[in-house]
Amino acid sequence: MLRPTLAFAVALAALPAVPAAAAVDLGEEEFRLYCGYLEASADPAMAKLKPAARDDKIAKKAKVKPKVLKEAVTKGEAAGASCDAITKRVDVDVKAALEKALPGRVSFYELDASDPAHVVVRVAWLGIDKKKLLEEASLVAATVIKEAPMVKTMALRGVDPSAADKNADEAGWFDAKISGLNARRIDVPKIWEYAATRYRRLFDGIVER
Repeated sequence: MLRPTLAFAVALAALPAVPAAAAVDLGEEEFRLYCGYLEASADPAMAKLKPAARDDKIAKKAKVKPKVLKEAVTKGEAAGASCDAITKRVDVDVKAALEKALPGRVSFYELDASDPAHVVVRVAWLGIDKKKLLEEASLVAATVIKEAPMVKTMALRGVDPSAADKNADEAGWFDAKISGLNARRIDVPKIWEYAATRYRRLFDGIVER
């Protein structure tokens, strides 16, 4: 059975065994619905309707029941007055969580919520051991989805720390994508044990150099 490296073990130990709920607890569909609701509500034609009629029309356009829309809007309003405000809040939370998971090793991070129906996160970090990059990718994915449950896709990259240009293609040791749905299946305390087997299957397009 493989054992985690000291650095990776320290990173795992720094994380809570039972993750607390995200500060912004909005899933993919809830974020999409809330952002769509805010946009539709700003339409002058919608403003002329009574609230119930307006919400029914927005729900129909979003292809959900009014109750589902209402629940998403309630959660959204609790998280922020706008999707921009929510995104900024989540951005801060994810950055802080990644720094805690991989101290001083995150070389690139981007949260793209320009399309509320498909929120994307891109992360690159400095690798230590090529053999442990899948474990670290699993840790990154689990960390991101905990703080940003609305993320649909993540593009992850482990980088050669000695590379002169860490953004160059040849600097990449590891590249992969993972869906938010699959990232939720990663149990942080079990990463070092399952990364090479069951968790590997959660990633798409793995490239190891």
